[in-house]
Amino acid sequence: MQSSHSIWRFYRNCLLIALPLLLLFLFYVVEDPFMVIRHYNDYDQSRVMQNEGAVGWEKYKMYRKRCHYDSFLLGTSCTKAFSCREWNRYIHAHPFRFFSNAEGLGECYMKLQALHNVPGQRIRHLFIVTEPSFFEKTHPRQSLMHIMPPDVSGESWAHYQTVFFQGFLSPKFLMPYISYLLFGKPDTSGGDVIHAFVPTRDRYTNDALLPQEAVMAEEGESYWKDLGWCRDINKMSVHEGKQVISEEQVRVLREIRRICDLHHTDVQWVVGPSFSLEQFNRHDLEVLQQLFGKQAVHDESASLRFHDYHDYYDPSHYRRRVGNAILKDIYQPPV
Repeated sequence: MQSSHSIWRFYRNCLLIALPLLLLFLFYVVEDPFMVIRHYNDYDQSRVMQNEGAVGWEKYKMYRKRCHYDSFLLGTSCTKAFSCREWNRYIHAHPFRFFSNAEGLGECYMKLQALHNVPGQRIRHLFIVTEPSFFEKTHPRQSLMHIMPPDVSGESWAHYQTVFFQGFLSPKFLMPYISYLLFGKPDTSGGDVIHAFVPTRDRYTNDALLPQEAVMAEEGESYWKDLGWCRDINKMSVHEGKQVISEEQVRVLREIRRICDLHHTDVQWVVGPSFSLEQFNRHDLEVLQQLFGKQAVHDESASLRFHDYHDYYDPSHYRRRVGNAILKDIYQPPV
């Protein structure tokens, strides 16, 4: 009798210990903050910062038959400086911005492979926006902001969902998220969790919608006056970055080249402007040019014409007007 009572008490204690986690799990399932448990008709109105690669894939599948996508803007978050509408002035196609958070070479290749495996999918044009750190990451990452859906990565559905639930439980996400739900606005710790403005992307092209541009137009020079990084610009000088392309990177780049050859793809690589004037390593530049041709590789990393704080939203992201200028240089070179 005493033994039965002890067992019952043991199970009761286990339930009490597990109850907070069970309640959090139910809360997570109901809220679905990362929009990965259920399908949605609109992925662009969420206040929660999403895994952009996963969202892009869901939007691509949702609209591909309607929009007939055949050209893709890949790369890091700096793709926000390039719009499909502006790009399409030169390529006359059906473009889609398919970027990822801090995308790496491995994720870029995996997404391109997934597109290649879609029956009937054409890949007429690729525009790949990079920076040196892009080439360092040759293997797809499995973290919250980088993992891709199972039909892209080949991972199990259970693993995919576990990564998001673990990310939900992280205090760095959970506390700002709960604060937002309670008070309706992000607190000072929620800058990397909650969007200040929605929608965040165009429905069909997935282009970034940039509220900063309207704020800049309204505030003028006042927008930059209290930003400390602006004052650092005169301290910068051109310097060469470290070599990041080696044998493993070349292997992945050759696979990308192989897919491009199969689709007769016009591919353009851009190494975007660096606020710190870090010049893309000359060895790495030569490797890219050897694999894809000099006409397909555009190094703007230490371009002094973009060395103006007015050309940046923040030290990591250059403005749409910079992207427009780069597009014009590539597709309308001077005679």
